[in-house]
Amino acid sequence: MMERGIYFDGWYRDEHCYHPSLPMRRTQMVEDLVDYEATLLVWSALGGGVVSLPYLEEEAYGEVPSRLRMYGYMNDREFIRECDKHGIKVFGVVFEVQGWEFPAEISADETKLLGLNIMRGEGKKVTYGLREFSQDKYPKLFPKTFRDYFPDGLVNSDGEPVTDLWAECAARKMDGTAVHAAWVEVVGHEQQCYQMCRNNPVWRAYLKKIIEIQIDAGVHGVHLDECELPITAIGYGGCFCKDCMKQFNVYLAERQRKGDLPAALQAMDLETFHYGEYLKAQGAEFPGKASETPFFTEYFQFQMKIMTGYFKELTDYVRAYGRAQGREVLVSGNFFHVMHQYMPLQPEVDIIATEMRNTLYRQAYWYRYANGFANGKPMTVVENPYGGVVPELLENLRAGRMAEQFQLMLLEATTYGCNLSVPYGGWMGNTIRDAFYAPKAPTMAVQQFLKRNAHLISDVSGAEVVVNYSYPSYYYRENDAVENDPNQATMLSSTVNKDVVMPFWDIIKEMSRQHVPFDVLISSDGELFQDTFDLASLSKYKCLVLPDNNKMTSEQLRVVLDYLEKGGKVVVYGRLANEMGDAALAERILAHPGTKVCDPAEKLWGFVGSIREVLPDRRFQLEVEGRPDIGLNPHRLTDGRTAVHLVNYQFHREQDRVVPIERVTFRLRVDRPVEGLALHTLDGRELGAECRYEDGYLMVTIPSMPLYVLVECLTAESP
Repeated sequence: MMERGIYFDGWYRDEHCYHPSLPMRRTQMVEDLVDYEATLLVWSALGGGVVSLPYLEEEAYGEVPSRLRMYGYMNDREFIRECDKHGIKVFGVVFEVQGWEFPAEISADETKLLGLNIMRGEGKKVTYGLREFSQDKYPKLFPKTFRDYFPDGLVNSDGEPVTDLWAECAARKMDGTAVHAAWVEVVGHEQQCYQMCRNNPVWRAYLKKIIEIQIDAGVHGVHLDECELPITAIGYGGCFCKDCMKQFNVYLAERQRKGDLPAALQAMDLETFHYGEYLKAQGAEFPGKASETPFFTEYFQFQMKIMTGYFKELTDYVRAYGRAQGREVLVSGNFFHVMHQYMPLQPEVDIIATEMRNTLYRQAYWYRYANGFANGKPMTVVENPYGGVVPELLENLRAGRMAEQFQLMLLEATTYGCNLSVPYGGWMGNTIRDAFYAPKAPTMAVQQFLKRNAHLISDVSGAEVVVNYSYPSYYYRENDAVENDPNQATMLSSTVNKDVVMPFWDIIKEMSRQHVPFDVLISSDGELFQDTFDLASLSKYKCLVLPDNNKMTSEQLRVVLDYLEKGGKVVVYGRLANEMGDAALAERILAHPGTKVCDPAEKLWGFVGSIREVLPDRRFQLEVEGRPDIGLNPHRLTDGRTAVHLVNYQFHREQDRVVPIERVTFRLRVDRPVEGLALHTLDGRELGAECRYEDGYLMVTIPSMPLYVLVECLTAESP
């Protein structure tokens, strides 16, 4: 079953979204979640551990004043228990990269916190956060002190006792200054958030204590936010902290022993090498342009490898600690835009929760890519306020407009095999003073439709074509394509260098425009992570597309050959294994009669036509008559039947509605006779569709297509 996720920050309307602590939960919220048919909440509870551990425990167990009980307020432990009654999974959020210091006001005797983050001019003004907690500076503010959690203190990798957790664990620039998590610091406020480095063993020890408290409080899962740290810091000039530099040298020394480094590094004395000092001596900018930064490839490969190991250390800890408490605790990670940084982390999670780099009104190709990234694991996608449509959409929804546009966005994700979560007080960045709430009635209509038809919704498409995303071929290009954006750091940048050639993205965009169903299959470099690029995965497809795969492992090339020998068709665009891989195997693939090679100069429309030529009857599996402004995609159901989901993109702003499209006709190649159709619409209206099955093809005409249509193919085996 596909999850029905809720992006449950629950931040206040008309107020800034203040990380990392989320507002107190109320019983009304649980009622809303039930109305929304929620199964899963992400970014939903217990985020305050990166302020201090006793603050986190107050979130979990704190006494709720009688005045707040009047309105159904609860602590997070009580909220989790209420959600559990309705089968709703609550994930505690670990803001891994965030380390906070806030302005605070305390009583003269330092026993009461009178203000935190928002000041009123009461009492004595101080700061409170990780620094003060780790120094036990105000031991009477909370029931527990640092020593209660760490009786023997914490010791860093130099064997020194930690006296300032905030400074100890911060990611560092080349000049040694701490890297700020600028995207969460609310502009114009005194709060400060450093990016923390998970390569520091002290920070990992602290994160494990947060995980313990969350599991003790009853969470169904732990959501590791910003799970790629410290790669997060690269766009901000880091990380050159002592632990990154030590471990980078160990990594380089191992490769040096194998003779596997560029000549300059191979000859380097790594006992004295310091990457940050070297870059400064060269006058190099960091991050700068990846292809122009000395040894950036080696540094990025190091961070990818070590990040993967430490992420697994934490996911293993979540599961082990949960089992020690007598239950199975799920693990999720924020995989942001599900790009190359996150590919080796995917095997370690149970559920993928991810943000889009840019949230747009239509992005079918991205959903198909994300579906391939998930590779059968449950996924829920949340919107991103930067660089996309969310600020404008929020403004219109609050004014009572664009409700059908919002419904269209939710249902587009469903069409293409993903779940777009419903925002419930979603994050609006560090400048907009508001939170993103969905309009309730239109949202309920969609959520109830999704639940009612859950048996007709699948993350398996049954597509005949699969497009390969080759990690070794693309990760370096992806790094090089992201330009520095003065308004956002690299991770959040919406600007892309168009000079970097990335045919994978061009091809799947064009296939989506032409309504060609496809899946995405990710392949690895053979070292960093294990992929599922094998004959078993490929054998269900009639065509494999290799888009400018200049690097492939020998094993992957052998799999492609086996696929060809068993009757599969391969369409190659551009290069094939000319920079990495067995040249003889690549040549055999290119010369095979089942392979079609396309010149990169071929225009994309023609290239997609080349895919059509290798398919049965030289037809796509799903073809649409004319060029209606729709999206459609097949879903392969658990009983082997097919359902086709169609979404109408024709939202008219002046009329503030999706305008029906007259006579939408499509032809679908099916593998079993179809005896009739059942059409399901959002509002339950009858459509009177025409259908004809003949010689393995189903022809369907919808006389007037509304916002959404789910076409269920009825067969002799239909229930």
